[in-house]
Amino acid sequence: MADDKKAAKAEQGEKKPGNKLMLVVIILLVLLLAAVGGLAFYMFTNAHQQAAGQEAAHQEKAPKKDKDAPPVFAKLETFVVNLSGDGGSLLQVDMQAELADEAAKKRFEEYMPKIRSGLILLLSSKTPEELSSPDGKVKLKAQVKKIINEAMEAGEDEPVESVQFTSFIIQNQ
Repeated sequence: MADDKKAAKAEQGEKKPGNKLMLVVIILLVLLLAAVGGLAFYMFTNAHQQAAGQEAAHQEKAPKKDKDAPPVFAKLETFVVNLSGDGGSLLQVDMQAELADEAAKKRFEEYMPKIRSGLILLLSSKTPEELSSPDGKVKLKAQVKKIINEAMEAGEDEPVESVQFTSFIIQNQ
């Protein structure tokens, strides 16, 4: 019986070092998982902050127009010009410019003398034949938009998004 007790104590003694080793391994695994989780959290939040920072910087450069907001229009005074060619024809046209925002509208109004001068030169260089077709009017709209943006010294930023004709009359004499 004494031998049995010694054998049982010996078995228990052998189990203790194994238990300690198992406990150390479990603690190391928990620490490793915590470190990996912390690293993943840091990388995710850092990447998210960088993306938010880049998005904010992009919005500062080019503010997005609210899609639900009504468009911003600016009316130009009526133009009456002699068309080029031998016929002595007149063009009377009313236009409105669709602008990017209210700031662009203010700038548009500030540059109005320069815009009108450029448009008078453009319109008076056209012939009645050029402006009679739908394609001619579409080309003229694109040219008017370009002239206005150039007159406003816009560079790559185009405050004028489109031009609308509200009245277009060619009178032959």
